[in-house]
Amino acid sequence: MSPILKQTVKNKNISFWKILAMIIISVIVTNIATDIFSRYGASFGSLAALGALLLCSTICGRIIYKNLAYYNYRIIEDELMVERVIGRANHIFFHIKPKDIKYIKPYKELNDHDKEIREYKFVTGNNKNNWYVVEFLKDGRLCRVILEPNEAFLSALNRNLEKIEENKGLSHKDIS
Repeated sequence: MSPILKQTVKNKNISFWKILAMIIISVIVTNIATDIFSRYGASFGSLAALGALLLCSTICGRIIYKNLAYYNYRIIEDELMVERVIGRANHIFFHIKPKDIKYIKPYKELNDHDKEIREYKFVTGNNKNNWYVVEFLKDGRLCRVILEPNEAFLSALNRNLEKIEENKGLSHKDIS
């Protein structure tokens, strides 16, 4: 049985003050929209309030979702698994077998024509220097997962690919 390796990539915790500010701004924007549009009639004020509340809720939800979500990368029995965790709920997005992986390389080495393939990002922050691209075949289509692995996880993933290539009798030149 192969060893199990897991890496968790988390954002910084969102502060209480940031959440409180989002709520207060949502209430203020809703009240301003209601006041402005209620001059044109009660129905316009109600519609504006509902629209402003929906918009503010969506924006706040996106900010909280982005800051609370974290990612787990796992290698279990030579299979790469990527999952998103929010609170107690987790959703596994990909099970990638090493034989399906075309290459692993740093994100900054992608060419412009390479960026046309569908990308799934499982990273936190915007520091692209730490991002790696795993391109693989899924149901006959090329897909790309962008990860932010640490050195231990990256070397374990590369070892798994090298084993597959050795079994095929080929060398894997794209591995970083």
